[in-house]
Amino acid sequence: MRLLAPRPILLALTLVLVVGAIVFIEFRLDAGASTSAAGAQVEPQPAEKQPRPDPQTTKKASGKTAMSSEKKIVSEPAGETEKPASPERAEDEKQDPVISDAERISGKEDEYPRAEEISNPSGFVNADGFSVEDAAEENVVLLEFWSYTCFNCQNVQPHLNVWHEAYADDGLQVVGVHTPEFGFEREYTNVEAAVREAGIEYPVVLDNGYATWDAYDNRYWPAIYLIDAD
Repeated sequence: MRLLAPRPILLALTLVLVVGAIVFIEFRLDAGASTSAAGAQVEPQPAEKQPRPDPQTTKKASGKTAMSSEKKIVSEPAGETEKPASPERAEDEKQDPVISDAERISGKEDEYPRAEEISNPSGFVNADGFSVEDAAEENVVLLEFWSYTCFNCQNVQPHLNVWHEAYADDGLQVVGVHTPEFGFEREYTNVEAAVREAGIEYPVVLDNGYATWDAYDNRYWPAIYLIDAD
């Protein structure tokens, strides 16, 4: 039996076929991978889906906004208009209460005491006499208790002089009631000299016996009382 020796041509042909098959398979694999990659690149990514607005909802929202704007416009006042007073109130404002003199005086007596008259004067300077009642009929009377050695009285005196000069013609009557603190202040000449030195031009009543002082229940110097016609 003779051994078959492989022929070189057959062996070479077989090798070529095997290599060709391998190359073909690799080519197909590479082509498939390229196609998949190209498809992945070419295929667009789907965009994120956005919810479509509901036409009816949009219309309702627009309507609410318009109504809100209208409400704001209506609520803003064009200008403040004063409310007319009611007829009853207007009538009450027109009718002022009429108070009689007796009621007016009675109301004052409840709050203020009535002024007392000058009592048992010891003399007068710048006048022959003085009556509070007579002076108050046409004037407002400013009555001051003082003494010429009183320090506070000396400080007040310039103001009384100014008031007398400024308002005497307008109905202010100033009168001084000199009630002495010391014995030498009872002397008429001393009081008269003090009046001249202080520049006093209004009437001064000497109250050496404290009669007027006690009538007013006075307790200190200086003390000023304002007296009107009532």
